Amino acid sequence: MSAPITALQRERIKLFLRVLAVSAVIGAVYGRLQSPEGSSPHIGVMVGIASALLVAGCISGIEIFLLREGTPMKRLLRLPFIAMVTLKSLVYGGIVAAIVTGAAQLHVLFPKSYHSALVDRREQLVTIGFSLATTVIFIVILQAASLVGRRTFRDLVLGRYRQPRAERRFFLFVDVVGSTAIAERLGPLEAHRFLAAVFSITAEPVAACRGEIYQYVGDEIVVTWTEDEGRPEARPLRCYFEMKAALAARAAEFRARYGAEPELRAALHLGEVIAGEVGEQRRAIVFHGDVMNTASRLEQATRDLGVRFIASADALQVLGPPSDMEFKDFGAVTLRGRQLPIRASGVALRN
Repeated sequence: MSAPITALQRERIKLFLRVLAVSAVIGAVYGRLQSPEGSSPHIGVMVGIASALLVAGCISGIEIFLLREGTPMKRLLRLPFIAMVTLKSLVYGGIVAAIVTGAAQLHVLFPKSYHSALVDRREQLVTIGFSLATTVIFIVILQAASLVGRRTFRDLVLGRYRQPRAERRFFLFVDVVGSTAIAERLGPLEAHRFLAAVFSITAEPVAACRGEIYQYVGDEIVVTWTEDEGRPEARPLRCYFEMKAALAARAAEFRARYGAEPELRAALHLGEVIAGEVGEQRRAIVFHGDVMNTASRLEQATRDLGVRFIASADALQVLGPPSDMEFKDFGAVTLRGRQLPIRASGVALRN
């Protein structure tokens, strides 16, 4: 029995299909423009679409599905940037050349009026060059999106936050317990790998709960949802417990390699922030408001209150009490660096 498709896998499949759709459109336009005079334009469109789908399918399949942590090709991700670019250029260039020259061998299937476009050497070189240029643009876009996050990249491209705007957002601050002691024992390199593994494993639960990883701060993960995105199924609350479950499922691997199992503590808060673009040399979408400072202070308060997960009354009022969770009301909690106390509750799964 095959394993169910995960949330991250669904996102990759959607991205793959979007790439194919865009490539088909580009291929149709290119094929139409390259059609010889006197030939049917429909043949050029069909050849362009077929070639584009083959090229995009092969290359985007490698980029989206194979060049990932946890796959046999993960070692390639450790290569220096220039080595990776060179290797990709050689491999993808070979794929494009093979598809273009292979299509020329099928010229007998098309009317004679279209033969010249398929077998003409100059036309083949132009097509290979165009395909490689399109591929490079595609790879650059994917790399840029992976650096800042696909949602953030989309919002930057669309200019959604070009003008600052007020939003009500959930912020979940998740801290890796005992990371300082682990770093002292393992050393900085292994400590980095430990945290990188934690961040990689917890990405799946965040995606499953439709959260957006806003940033990593040292050993802390900050996840956010708009109020409307977070309300269904109490996603911000469930996200924490699903992150814990994902790490627990890999606990044996962590014990074997690092001699420690990762544990999490977290805090959730909801409030209004101002979202907008900042920066010149490096653009980013940032959130300003007391809600983030309060969520961070709440996470620090878990140590004094003896709980691993705490949520503000503002967040719980919107999410409602899920039946499979139990809550311990701490009343008005005084937070360090904050004058006014905030009502909050500890959150745990029912036994």
